[in-house]
Amino acid sequence: MKITDVKVAVIRGNFCWPLVRVDTDEGISGLGEARDYSPAHHYVIPLKEQVLRLKKVIVGEDPTNIERLFAKIRAYGAEGRFGGAVSGIEIALWDILGKSLGVPVYKVLGGKFRSKIRIYCDCHAGRAISDAATDYSFEGAEEFYTPEAYAEAARKIKVMGFTILKFDLHPQYAGKDALIGNVPTSKAIKYEVSVVEALREAVGDDFPLALDSYQGGTVEGAIRFGKAVDPYRLLWIEDVIDWKDTRGFKTVTRAIKTPTLTGEDIYTAASFKPLIEERAVDIVAPDIATNGGIMENKKVAWLANLYGLSVAPHCAGSPVSTMANVHAAAAMPENLIAIEFHAVAVPWWDDLVEGVDKPIIKGGYISVPERPGLGVEINENIARKHLMDGETCFE
Repeated sequence: MKITDVKVAVIRGNFCWPLVRVDTDEGISGLGEARDYSPAHHYVIPLKEQVLRLKKVIVGEDPTNIERLFAKIRAYGAEGRFGGAVSGIEIALWDILGKSLGVPVYKVLGGKFRSKIRIYCDCHAGRAISDAATDYSFEGAEEFYTPEAYAEAARKIKVMGFTILKFDLHPQYAGKDALIGNVPTSKAIKYEVSVVEALREAVGDDFPLALDSYQGGTVEGAIRFGKAVDPYRLLWIEDVIDWKDTRGFKTVTRAIKTPTLTGEDIYTAASFKPLIEERAVDIVAPDIATNGGIMENKKVAWLANLYGLSVAPHCAGSPVSTMANVHAAAAMPENLIAIEFHAVAVPWWDDLVEGVDKPIIKGGYISVPERPGLGVEINENIARKHLMDGETCFE
């Protein structure tokens, strides 16, 4: 079997989802997905170009030699969304391998530890399930960032069956002068605590609740925030400082009681190594469409497990990257918490794929597919309805 082509279709959901298809001379095609992005970001066009640039590198190769091909294309990736091209292709190669053998991907990863994967819902903020979910700007939308708006969103999303909720909460949501330089003010901390109080009251004392809350980049600010929310027994606080600051993260983690988490922008398991070996965070969160794909996510989980850390994979994509995450998570050890779901505002999310039972998320879990490969195929009718302007569907 040889690779003959690589194609991309960019779908517009709450983010843009660059879907990747790798074709072979035996008629088997594999699906993958590069990292999500906002249309406002400057790397929209370069990201697609990065995927297509790899076509000349892998055409003619045997797609089942996945680790060898990953080693060949690894240097074309980088942190953040720029890990997406390599990751999308790597995922598609596993889909091809599974289909060629007639087995689900998790089997060629060594088998599964679990038959269903817990999902946590990223609720964004107070407008998480509104039509405005594609616009993440704060200016002019203060009503979406009140404690009352957060609480209302939490109540609405909790009844959908999710057993873990996560909200974005950043000091700038407190309004003018919430940050002086890059230091959160007392005004900002007071506002953030008021939101956490409202969320805790809305979901109950024992319900797992997490926050994504960058605190301006300072260790001191992150510690102040962490200590302020410690009494509310959060499952974790995410990206309170930049992930590259291993020493700073370790200082924050040691100073507070609430578990810390980071990892969505890290490329390859090797780059997770300092955070994990130093136990700088409590939980790592690799994004399968950034980190390098399925095997890199499994490697991160196993490395974290060796050092007593947990893993909660980041995912803000379509059902394609979600199913890739599900297969990788099935093969992860006991340190798995849950996989992120970021499309609660997209009513047609399930409809984008075929071949899997619907709804895909049931009672806050996704069942591990037993069909060959990832277990899903694109519904082209739905995909064509939601293409980004100027895009084609793998054409």
